Amino acid sequence: MAGSVLEPKEILEYSAHKGTAKAENRADRLAVLGFLGGAFISVGYLAYVRIVAAMPHELAGLGKLLGAAVFPVGLVCILLGGGELITGNMMALPVAWLKRRISLRQWARNWAIVTATNVLGAFFVAWFFGHYVGLTEGAVFAETLEVAQGKVNASFGQAVVSGIGCNWLVCMGLWLCYGADTFSGKILGTWFPVMV
Repeated sequence: MAGSVLEPKEILEYSAHKGTAKAENRADRLAVLGFLGGAFISVGYLAYVRIVAAMPHELAGLGKLLGAAVFPVGLVCILLGGGELITGNMMALPVAWLKRRISLRQWARNWAIVTATNVLGAFFVAWFFGHYVGLTEGAVFAETLEVAQGKVNASFGQAVVSGIGCNWLVCMGLWLCYGADTFSGKILGTWFPVMV
């Protein structure tokens, strides 16, 4: 029935199915999908930073809200258009392993390939759609530096807890996407946890 949603136990089973398929994917396919995943997430960040940087200082809070509202477009493109992102694979592959459908070797292989190619895809977008078109100067560059400074100035413990929280929300977006059967349901399920 269109518009229905899966129950949590059904989402868990679907996650195991997806994790198994991801683990069994050929290395060359994983590399291409991982590159796309890194690129799509970077496009989401570029949309975020362009909006935040364009807002006057008096409306900085509104700028952050609007920036956060467009950032999830990257994950939506990955989930609905195709791509692999390490954060989502951090949910699907452990579920498949816990259900004894994949080996630790398959799990590690997937994470290694997807992580490396996510980085390459992100750098590609940062260079060509960030630096090359002029987003590494002016207000956009200043905002990017401010975001980066916030990350490097955090203590190790703060960075770990922040990373866990971020990944938890991305995985919740993935979980909700897996539970919906319509494009609109998948988009809404993904959007709000990632926007937070």
